[in-house]
Amino acid sequence: MSTIIRSVQAGANPAASTYDPTKPYNEQIRAMIRSTHSNHNAFTITPDGKRFKTEIDPNFVKWHYRQRANDGIGTKGALHYIMGTERHGAKDAFWMVADDLIEGGYIPVSFEDHIQIQEENAEKIFNIVGALVALANQNGMAIVGGETAIINTLQGIEVGISGEGYVKKGHQIIKSARPGDVIIGIESDNLHSNGYTFVRDTLLKQYGLDSKAPWCNRTVGEELTVPTRGYLPVIKELLRQFTCDSGQAATEYASQHIHGMVHITGGGLSKLGELCPYKNVDISINRKHKLEPQEIFRFIQREFAIASEKMYTRFNNGIGYVMAVSDNAAEAALGIIRNYYPAEVIGNVTGGTGKITIESKYDSETVSF
Repeated sequence: MSTIIRSVQAGANPAASTYDPTKPYNEQIRAMIRSTHSNHNAFTITPDGKRFKTEIDPNFVKWHYRQRANDGIGTKGALHYIMGTERHGAKDAFWMVADDLIEGGYIPVSFEDHIQIQEENAEKIFNIVGALVALANQNGMAIVGGETAIINTLQGIEVGISGEGYVKKGHQIIKSARPGDVIIGIESDNLHSNGYTFVRDTLLKQYGLDSKAPWCNRTVGEELTVPTRGYLPVIKELLRQFTCDSGQAATEYASQHIHGMVHITGGGLSKLGELCPYKNVDISINRKHKLEPQEIFRFIQREFAIASEKMYTRFNNGIGYVMAVSDNAAEAALGIIRNYYPAEVIGNVTGGTGKITIESKYDSETVSF
């Protein structure tokens, strides 16, 4: 059994008598999330007993498509609980869902949360809700519901988000890379929220959370609880600048130049396959680009002798978001993205059969799937 599992179990509170099923903090939580209810002028959100009622402007619905996305923080929640970084856990959950929705051009407008925690701890619950409220207000979203569950068999916390986004009809981004496109990658800043089961079974069997990380000046625990980077603001700005819109009629669509976007999460760079759903193109990623795997990835690969294929299907390897862009629009796209994060042309698209090849940054191997 790994150190992390022992630590969380040791901190768990199995005494059911400590749990107050009336959840006395719920009214405070409702008051906190009400501050997000004026973030979108197409929605009217009002209290309805202990829940909230949402009315949507029918004209808005007429001109928009809706999409929902769901995700949670998984194994990383155990680390957040021990490290006291539950606010970072809220960020992980929020960005995982928001950045999934914006893949198709769907602007996130609202979400519900499901917070699970191993023992009743009002401070941690308020920290999570407070972080979610701040993120909602910063990104023009409303929190329209939620649930808090005390589960004394859980290891740490789990923060789940169910989000909803809208895109104006005709403006959605369809994943279908074309021959001649280039692949743009946007830098990640760490593990984000994926690969933690593998990390627990390898890294955390040799190093404690309070150990100095061999690859940097932080502790292992600090490195493993860095929050997921958010790409929603930069993608929204990219779509805005790539769209010439007058009222309900657009004269130019972002989708004329952007032929698919992918949030690099579970499955790592194998998710590039989502850009060629019809198996009529191949995507090649070169090793000459400047988006390097962070040192934590290089340490894991070297220390545990992980083959490049496993690295590229488990981790983001320094690339958090990718998109297929027409070659003649690449420089304009990079100019916008680089106002937020480092970004590079990392590969290209040719006619083919749906094959993905990646020249490894770790060795001379070429990974294919």
